Amino acid sequence: MADHAAYFAETWPLLQESRLYRPGGEPAYRNPMFASAAFRVLIVRLSPFRDVIKSTPHLFLFQAVRRALPDAYIDFAFLPPEHDRARFLADGLPLLVGVQSKRGLSDFDLILVSNAYTLELINLPYLLHHSNVPVLTGERDETYPPIILGGSNAMASQAVITEEGDAVPDAIFFGEGEREVQALVAALHGTREMPKVERLGLVAGAVTGLWVAKSSPDQRVVSAICHAPSAGDLIVDYPSLDSEEASTGRLQVNFGCPAFCTFCFEGYDRKPYREVSLDDVLAVADRLKTQQGTGAIDVYSFNFNTHEQILNLMLELNRRFDQVDVKSQRVDLLATSPTLLAAEVKAGKRSFTVGVEGISTRMRAFLHKSLSDDEIASVLTRLMQERIREIKLFYILTGHEDDADLAEFRQFVGRLKAWRGRHARGLRIVFSFGLLVRMPFTPLRYDRLFLEEGAWRQITGPVKSTCETNGFEFRLATPWDEYATTQVLAMGGAWLSEPLIELARRGHLFDLSLTPGTWDALRGWMEDQGHWTQALLGEKGPDADFPLAFVRPSVRSDVLYDQYTKAIAGVDEGYCLGEVGDAAAAGEPGRCLTCGACTTREERAAITHHAMAAPSAGYLRELEDLMRRKWRLQPVYARVWLPQAVAGADPAWINAFLMRSLLAAMPEAAGNLLSVRESVFGTKANAGRCAGWYGQTVVALKAWDLPALGAGLSGTAALPDGLRFGGFLDAYAPGTFARAGLRLSLDADHFPHAGQQLRRYLQAQYVPVNLRRSGEGYVFDISAKAKKKRVLFAGGFVAAEGRIVLDVTVSPKFDLVGYLQSFTERGRYREVQAEVRELVL
Repeated sequence: MADHAAYFAETWPLLQESRLYRPGGEPAYRNPMFASAAFRVLIVRLSPFRDVIKSTPHLFLFQAVRRALPDAYIDFAFLPPEHDRARFLADGLPLLVGVQSKRGLSDFDLILVSNAYTLELINLPYLLHHSNVPVLTGERDETYPPIILGGSNAMASQAVITEEGDAVPDAIFFGEGEREVQALVAALHGTREMPKVERLGLVAGAVTGLWVAKSSPDQRVVSAICHAPSAGDLIVDYPSLDSEEASTGRLQVNFGCPAFCTFCFEGYDRKPYREVSLDDVLAVADRLKTQQGTGAIDVYSFNFNTHEQILNLMLELNRRFDQVDVKSQRVDLLATSPTLLAAEVKAGKRSFTVGVEGISTRMRAFLHKSLSDDEIASVLTRLMQERIREIKLFYILTGHEDDADLAEFRQFVGRLKAWRGRHARGLRIVFSFGLLVRMPFTPLRYDRLFLEEGAWRQITGPVKSTCETNGFEFRLATPWDEYATTQVLAMGGAWLSEPLIELARRGHLFDLSLTPGTWDALRGWMEDQGHWTQALLGEKGPDADFPLAFVRPSVRSDVLYDQYTKAIAGVDEGYCLGEVGDAAAAGEPGRCLTCGACTTREERAAITHHAMAAPSAGYLRELEDLMRRKWRLQPVYARVWLPQAVAGADPAWINAFLMRSLLAAMPEAAGNLLSVRESVFGTKANAGRCAGWYGQTVVALKAWDLPALGAGLSGTAALPDGLRFGGFLDAYAPGTFARAGLRLSLDADHFPHAGQQLRRYLQAQYVPVNLRRSGEGYVFDISAKAKKKRVLFAGGFVAAEGRIVLDVTVSPKFDLVGYLQSFTERGRYREVQAEVRELVL
């Protein structure tokens, strides 16, 4: 077995993503010992951890595996960021290493890879090649575990399949993984003694959505759909990973999208539209709070405002959580539901993203946006009359824009400037533009591709000028090379596997940006090999061959082509959803567009007879009163002692730890307690100067009923997880303290002569101190001049058994991080644990 624990034990503090590799492990993984585990699963993200901390696929996969195999060992691996990649490669370490186990890929029994977007695909062969793992399944023998790729980009993953049916992953899962991944993992565990290819073939026959490489060319796959989703399908059971998002939960309220926007990959890949009931959503919200310690909730959805109970949901979530964030929503529904717009503002939403998409009426019809000029004007002028900070207008440029479209856009921007001048002069308005990527399994797969950069400049130039001339910000979302590479990877054939693998072997990948030269190399290869042709670049007919033809998607191909011809003709027929908005009480049903995604009459009726629950007569007043009361809540401060397990963690992770620990001791407080925040060392004022602290601190508790919370805490004999409650304070100003007594235990090899170095560091800060021998150690003699600085009040150190134990009493002026970074290896400060033994406020 390839155990890299010794390497990470020594180097983890020096890594860019050191938080992933910190020794100790997260108990919430609930893992057995690695060596004794009967089954080991590695979950791989193709992006660095910093880019997926708001993402949930790896957490969903963890939940599915843990539910299928309660005794399995589950680990995560991420694409190492640039600094760590360079270090690993220089030190001969594979790039694919489990962050908990510190083990390589071949030590696991199953690898589950989540592919979120198209450009990530190049990272899979890159990771394998730079982990000394054969890139193609046909080259990997039984010593390597099955590698299964899935995720939101699976239906555009043909670039990892060869023309002969070999592939980079051993299998690809298409569709929604809810329920199916759990069955897949259980089946693979049950067949673990069988040869890999035979085993995968057997499992593919029992699980919907699984395609197996190097199997029969006649293999057909049905994209998996989670029909009638419920609370059990939402994500709640996962380990709390150390990041700034640890105290924020993601709450899914519906699946799929009812609209038929011609450009939208997910809109066709994830049909039909399904809602999770209000009761189920709230039940999961409550579990996120108690199990994960979430004090803030992000409502996750393609379009959250299509949910029938969205108004009640916003009210109930705001009762439960300190912060509630709602993001993606349809603009036309905002126009027809003034109550919803008002509710969002009253609930504290101050930044709105308005997805206009097309720059003209013609372009919106081409994109099947189902959004009129009047609806856009209605929403924008109403927003300008509210007290909000920012409006982001999102557009997609198609390449088909002509002078008339550009002229219509100029007229709109002129009107917008006038509206802002009339209603909200200081309002920030940002125009964000993306270039249209034609995606597979959407109507626009039949459209021609626009892959000449010069032609785009004739559109982006005038649009940029129009925005900036009128005093608005302009952004172009994607650099040219990333756009062009994405478009080719999305619509090219299996022949793409050859250049993709070769690019990966040469060191090309995507991490924040595409490696320079990737697009030039890819286009050059296509031209040399005869793939830069009209068959790829030109308009396609109804009988055109497309990649992944062996997958049966939710929406039929004839429907896709019909939608395309209507888009070209400028015909926008709307979508199936029944009346939504304040007028929904009339109950006018929607019209089924017969796309084929619904499998039952009941599923179809749930969409066409959808009706927004009418708000009660006093709804807005009730929401406004609730939010006003919440905003006026004053926290109460209390002393607590945090266990050593939290040392070095992000403040958000510590806050989540505090929340779930307190609610474990006081489950009756779940509806009362809104937030718990560490308020001394993790605050903005101190965070940059403190390192690895634990022990005594002060927390802020916000609750609807503080006396009830206080009574519960005072009556709690013991708190879980090593947490201790020290009583309430009469008053406290966050981030402040008079002095703190710290004990640091430092590795003498990493922090040589630490006591003497502290003396030199302080002198450099104009705090002159001397050292005096005392017993087995030394104490600091603090001069009168140094005492006036009020940085160090007392201190001393002793060396024993390869460590230096340093005790100091300091003020908030003392920069612990600065001192620790004064040693040769600046990153070593992350390994230090500083116990706060005394805190004088």
